[in-house]
Amino acid sequence: MDLVNELVVAQAEAAQPDRALVATLKRIFAIDPPSVAGVKAAHVPELTQLAQRLHAVFAGLARGDVDAAARGLNELLARHPAQPHLAKEDGVWRLHHHPADAPLVPMWTAICAEGLARVVGLPSAQRLGTCERPGCGRVFVDVSKNASRRFCSQACQNRVKAASFRARQAAGKAT
Repeated sequence: MDLVNELVVAQAEAAQPDRALVATLKRIFAIDPPSVAGVKAAHVPELTQLAQRLHAVFAGLARGDVDAAARGLNELLARHPAQPHLAKEDGVWRLHHHPADAPLVPMWTAICAEGLARVVGLPSAQRLGTCERPGCGRVFVDVSKNASRRFCSQACQNRVKAASFRARQAAGKAT
């Protein structure tokens, strides 16, 4: 989600230079030290394209179009298939979902597409959402008990509620 929110939504808002985005990518990839060490400004356009494609998957799910979301993920997986393998890291075997020798962008494409495909293939796909505040577009995973979340954050929810309140107040004064 951070990849999508930072490279699609935040980038559209701030238009950061590639070197600032490299720092953002290093933070996002912190779970994989080799990725942190390998990310370069040259990767930003390809990773931005990946983030845009993943955002389209979330948008499809938000519209209730699971078929479109699945097609988008299948296209990514066809180009960058997930190939699970075990790798020993710090004396512990860990399962990875990408070819062992994959370059950075194909590796992260396989990881993101495979992980998102696992969720879309479950009833919990309804818990993937896109913020309903006009102009936001951030994606999120709804972890509420009743799966009713509509906004990426409390701040966005409050903005919508405040705007709605102001609109009702203005409508009441106009009559």
